[in-house]
Parts: sequence; C-alpha cells; structure tokens
Amino acid sequence: MTIFNPFYNALYVIGFHDPIHPPLTHITIGLVAAALIFGVMAWVRRKPSLERAARYCLVLAWLFIFPTVLLGFMDWQHWYQGAWPLPILIKIYLAGFLFLLLSLGVILIFTGRKESKALLAIYFIAFFTVAGLGYFGGRLVFGGRAPAVDLRLEAGRRLFENNCMACHPNGGNAILPEYIIIGSDNLKDLHAFISLIRDPHLDNGQKGPMPDFSPQKISEDQARQLYDYLSRVMGCGSQQKH
Repeated sequence: MTIFNPFYNALYVIGFHDPIHPPLTHITIGLVAAALIFGVMAWVRRKPSLERAARYCLVLAWLFIFPTVLLGFMDWQHWYQGAWPLPILIKIYLAGFLFLLLSLGVILIFTGRKESKALLAIYFIAFFTVAGLGYFGGRLVFGGRAPAVDLRLEAGRRLFENNCMACHPNGGNAILPEYIIIGSDNLKDLHAFISLIRDPHLDNGQKGPMPDFSPQKISEDQARQLYDYLSRVMGCGSQQKH
C-alpha cells in the first residue's frame, strides 16, 4: 500500500490498468530526437530557423522531464513498491544525468551564450542518454520474456508479463534471489497463491517488497488465469520458495 493507491484505484474504476509513466517518456524522447535532428540540419545548412527549432525542442524536453519523473516515481512506488531491479536503478541514474544535461542546455540558451557547438554536443549526448533510457525501459518490460504457451494459458502469460516479469525474469527473483517462482510451494495450491499475491509476505511473516495485487488490480478470474499459467509453466524444478 502506498499513498498513490487511491489515485491508481480511481484509474482502475474507469478501466485503465497500465502504468502512467511511459506516455510522457515518449514525449521527452521524441523532443530530444527532434532537437538533435534540427540541430544537425542547422549546423549543415546554417539556417537560424532550424537552430531555433532545435532550442525550442530542448527547452520543451527539459520541461517535460518534471512530470515524467513524477509519474515514474509514482509508478515505481505503486507497481514495484520502491524495489530496485537493475533496470530501474540504471534508469534513475540516466534520468538524473539527462536532467543535468538538458538544464545545462537551457542555461546556455537563456543566458544568451548560444554556442552552437556546445549545444550540438548536448543534443548528441542527450540523444544517446534517452536511447539508454529506452533500452533499459524495454529490459524492464521485455527482459526475460515469458515462454510461449498453449493458447488456453495465454491470458495468464500476459498477466505475468504485465505485472510480474520485471522483478521475476524467467521465473527468478531480481530483488530477493532466494524467493523464486520456479518450483515454489505456493504454486501447489490456488488458494495459497491468491493469498500470497493479495498480501505478500516472506517466510518469517514480514512484509516483502512485492506489491499487493488487490482485486481491483488483478481480479479473482485473472488471479486464477495467472495461477494456471505459473503452475503449468514454472511449477516444477527448483524447490526454493517464492
């Protein structure tokens, strides 16, 4: 449970069940890419209008960082309970570096120190930084993709990819390596599994880093679909517990 739960619950009521951070990241990435394109064209063709367009894009990218980071923090707290999978850690560092880089560009623009070469270097470095953010965002979503399955288990596979895979790539555990899904005793019984995802806890009874999957987030039918998929695909092998 986090302070953002009421906000996300309101989104669930209107049928929105996805993270809210990705749309704004695409806006920032697009603006940085546009700044680079206009900046290179301005340097090649020596056109002030293209140079101005590049600077406008950079300033807009800087402005959009603020809501993007806010929504990213909200998603991180809500979907991951503040846990630290490696892709999230790297994305935080890259986002901080991008903010400093774009801030430097904005300072150069608004203080009248419009050195074209310095800004062009910022456009290039910022572009490669957002490319890194996109890559590790993709790793967070698609890394360790769930294996293909019988069509009857497809709904469960999608639920696993959308809600579990970032912290449990390939059925492991990126946060607590000793608590893996593969071979978990919790996959032997539907009721034990549903109880665990509703109120996650460790072997000692303490609250674990896994978020609570309330009925608003994963319904009873979806919980059964997820269980059917996991018990069929990952319910054998290692005897370590989830």
